[in-house]
Amino acid sequence: MRDEEVGGAMTTGNGSAASHQNAALEAAVGRLWAEIEARRDEIVETVADLVRFPSLLGEEAAVQGYVGAHLRASGLATEVRDMDDGLKALPNAGESGVPFAVRPNVAGTLTGAGGGQSLILNGHVDVVSAEPVSAWTRDPWGASVEGDRMYGRGAYDMKSGVALNLLLPRMIRDLGIVLRGDLLVHSVIEEECTGNGTLDLSLRQRADAALVTEPMGGAFAVAHVGVLWFRVAVDGVAWHAMQAYRGVNAILKAMPILRALEELDRELNEAPPHPSFAGIEHPINLNVGVIHGGDWPSTVAGSCELHCRLAFYPGQSVAEVRARIEAAIGAAADADPWLREHRPRVTYDGFQTEGSTVPPEEPAVRLLGAWHERVTGEVMAPAVGTGVNDMRYYRFLGTPAGCYGANGGNGHAADEWLDLASLVPTAKAIGAFALEWCGVAR
Repeated sequence: MRDEEVGGAMTTGNGSAASHQNAALEAAVGRLWAEIEARRDEIVETVADLVRFPSLLGEEAAVQGYVGAHLRASGLATEVRDMDDGLKALPNAGESGVPFAVRPNVAGTLTGAGGGQSLILNGHVDVVSAEPVSAWTRDPWGASVEGDRMYGRGAYDMKSGVALNLLLPRMIRDLGIVLRGDLLVHSVIEEECTGNGTLDLSLRQRADAALVTEPMGGAFAVAHVGVLWFRVAVDGVAWHAMQAYRGVNAILKAMPILRALEELDRELNEAPPHPSFAGIEHPINLNVGVIHGGDWPSTVAGSCELHCRLAFYPGQSVAEVRARIEAAIGAAADADPWLREHRPRVTYDGFQTEGSTVPPEEPAVRLLGAWHERVTGEVMAPAVGTGVNDMRYYRFLGTPAGCYGANGGNGHAADEWLDLASLVPTAKAIGAFALEWCGVAR
């Protein structure tokens, strides 16, 4: 037997059974595509519904209630469940500092008739802050539509994908299409700061493939870096500023550490890159994102803390990257008489996760690419991420997984927007992929 491309779909075999299956698939795809076009306004309004929930870290309960109700109304077996604190002790887990209670993950299953492959559609409901709101020209939570754009925090990243994950199973059910394999929906929290939500669900519900519907503008994420957050605490001696020379300013004592971190960033980017990141400008970024030092202008700062984020290549472990950070800070401390005796303290929070890759020759990746090309007329471009996404947790388990989603812009910035014209073609490609991957029973 050989793989044949039939009308953009990948099928196996030449006999009458294969022909019948292909005809059933083509008919189902045609019906689903017509349904997507007819219900385009419903897709847009579902995105808007989700955007209107300001689902910041710790405030995800309301939007997850909406998601759970939607899945139940679609006839999916639905589970709404808080995560257990023991999850934080697992490899590649993180610490957001916010208790898990009353911030559930939600999972739904459209059960197949049997004999097919299973598929997970994953999306996160948490969003980053809209501050400073004064930089926005629209209400960040208003989901205002102007032409082919919807503006709002999360409209692009990634409530567009969550809406598609909710509506595709509903449309399949409404059309009376019965899949062979199970189609699962994972709606998760904490993607923006730890990944704990997908870590939890990936361990509790397995499938033959997973697709994270992050906004990719029609490209497909085949690799992303690992990320960890760390803090560096520096001690000084507080004193009245009228005799500042008698104190030790912790802010100034943090400067050698800042220079050491800047040098580490340079060294990491001058090293030979991971093959997936060859040609990417400055793929490894060490960002000093927050500095807290002192508490009064007329007092010498007695303490200072740096809060940083560092990326690293797939294949590197969290432990070895931590060792590299601590060595750089330790060397800076050794060169300063005060820091040599009063050692900076390094602690870790937030992201503590390795990167991941998925081979482009994976059958699931090839199949999605075939449907993308059929819908758009263009080859699905591979993309690598210098940020982290939730595909990694499925990959850690050996499950084919990547990211594919709608288009837009200004993610994590003011006036975030979603390209509404990209929703229908994205839904068509994902929907057809799901039908063929899971198989159509009738």
